[in-house]
Amino acid sequence: MCPHIPGRNRGFTLIELMVAVVVAGVLAAAAYPAFTSMVARGRRADAIAALTTVMQTQERFRSNRTRYASSFDDEGLNLDLAAAHKYYEVTMSGLGEPAYSTGYILTARPRANSPQNYDKHCQVLKLKLEGSRYTYSSEDLAGADTTAQNCWRH
Repeated sequence: MCPHIPGRNRGFTLIELMVAVVVAGVLAAAAYPAFTSMVARGRRADAIAALTTVMQTQERFRSNRTRYASSFDDEGLNLDLAAAHKYYEVTMSGLGEPAYSTGYILTARPRANSPQNYDKHCQVLKLKLEGSRYTYSSEDLAGADTTAQNCWRH
């Protein structure tokens, strides 16, 4: 039998371990929402980058023609939107008569079952060119305007 020597206790008591687990749980519970929010903002930044890339490519296309491209497959666009396509579906519609002569609307909407559906205020991002004026806006999935949430700032 090994005699007990005072001051040489090794290990942790059950209470000490439980306190450490509770502290870790509280820290994790506080950090998780912030983490998921930052991940959503990063994915949103991919969608913003894709919309901006389309806008710049459309301007190059228009500089050589009298209209904007009516699809992403138009000759001269050659767009790679792979980063945004993982979580967002990017679409384009025309303005004016004929359609793409005076502008267009670009929309990034979360794909079905995408985690971006939980990005409450910034689910749908829109970039609208009408004439020579760009407008940036955002919506939730119900269609309510959430532009005041600064979704375009990343």
